[in-house]
Amino acid sequence: MSFTPELTFLLALVAFWAVLYALSRVFHLEKRGWDVKPAFFMYKSKGLNSFIDRLANKRRFMWLTFSNIGLAFGVGLMIFSLYFFANNLVRFFTPTVQAAPVFPVLPGLTIRLYWMPYFFVAVAVVFLSHELAHGVAFRLENIPVLSTGVAMVLVFFAAFVEQDEKEFEKASLLARLRALGAGSATNLVTALLFLLLLEGLFAAPAGIMIQETLPNGPLERETGLRQWDVIYQIDGTRVPTLEDFYEFMENKTPGVVLALYTSKGNFNVTTAEGSEGQAILGLHPTAYRPSRLGLEHNMAVNLYWTLFWVHLIALSLAIFNMLPLYPFDGERFLYYPLAGLITKHKREVRGAINAVSLGLIALNMFLSLWKYGLRPI
Repeated sequence: MSFTPELTFLLALVAFWAVLYALSRVFHLEKRGWDVKPAFFMYKSKGLNSFIDRLANKRRFMWLTFSNIGLAFGVGLMIFSLYFFANNLVRFFTPTVQAAPVFPVLPGLTIRLYWMPYFFVAVAVVFLSHELAHGVAFRLENIPVLSTGVAMVLVFFAAFVEQDEKEFEKASLLARLRALGAGSATNLVTALLFLLLLEGLFAAPAGIMIQETLPNGPLERETGLRQWDVIYQIDGTRVPTLEDFYEFMENKTPGVVLALYTSKGNFNVTTAEGSEGQAILGLHPTAYRPSRLGLEHNMAVNLYWTLFWVHLIALSLAIFNMLPLYPFDGERFLYYPLAGLITKHKREVRGAINAVSLGLIALNMFLSLWKYGLRPI
C-alpha cells in the first residue's frame, strides 16, 4: 500500500505527538519543566539564564552598540512592514503589477511538504537567535530574565524568553525599545549573513533544476528524471536561467521531440500540451546554482535550500515581527512612544493600532486567496 506525501506527513505527525505524550506520562516530564498536552508542548528552563548573563556581560560595549543600531533597524522595519502590506493591497487592483500572495504557513496547503525539513531547521535557527537576542538585551538593561524555553503547537515551533514584566514596564522608554527591537534586528542581520553565504558558496545559475515533475508528464514518463535533477541544455541550447528556459519553450509546439542534456544523461522527450495550449515538459523549474566547494550534488542541493530557507524565514520574521499587531514586538514598539505623548484614550489608541494592522493582514490574505487560490509554493 502506497501513501501520498500528505498522508505520510499526517501519520508521522500523529505518531510524533502520540509518542511524546506517552513519554511525558511514563517519565513524568512535568517534573523537569515540560508541559505536554495533545498537539502541544512547552519546555521552560532557568538553565540558560546564567548563559545569557555571561553573554550579555562579555563585550558589553559591543552589545550596547548593536542594541542602539537595532533600535534604528526596528523603526525602519516597522515603516517597511506597514508600507509593504499597504502597497501590496494597492497592487491587487493595479493591472500592470502583480501583488505578492500573503498566506499563513499551512503544510500541504500553502507550503509543499518537501520543504518542511528545510522550513523546520530555518525556524529553529531564526527563532532561537531571535529570543536569545531579546534575552541579552533584557540583561543589558538590567531587566531580569525569569525563564527561557521552547514550545510547539501542532507543527508550529516557537522559542521564548520570559522577562520580569514589572521590571520591564519600569525601565526607561529607550531601554524597552532597545529590548523590543533586538529580535528583529538580529533576524535582519541573520538574513544578510545567510544571503552572503548563498552568494559566496554558490555560483551563478548554470541550469534548470527540477523542483517537481507533473505526474505522468513527459519528463516523468519518458526520462525518469526526478526532483533536484538538472537540465543544462535543450536541443544544444544552453538554458542557464529560468528566463532562458521560458524563452526557449515559448517558441515550441506540443508534440515536438526535444533532446535534453541533464545531470542524469541525455534524453529525448516529446512535449505535451499545457492548459493554455503551450508546449510543456511537465516540470516545475527552479534555478540551479552549482556549489563553489565542489560538493556532491545532493549535499550541495540540501545545503543551498537550508541556507535559502534560513535567509527567507529570517527576513520574513524581521519584517512581520515589527508590524504593530499583538503579539508581535512591533505593537509595543509603536505604542510605548505614543503612550508618552497622549494623556487620554490610551486603550482606544492601542486598539486602533491593532485594528489597522490586523485589517492590513486580513485583507492581504483574503485578496490572495481570491486571486491566487491555495497554491502551495
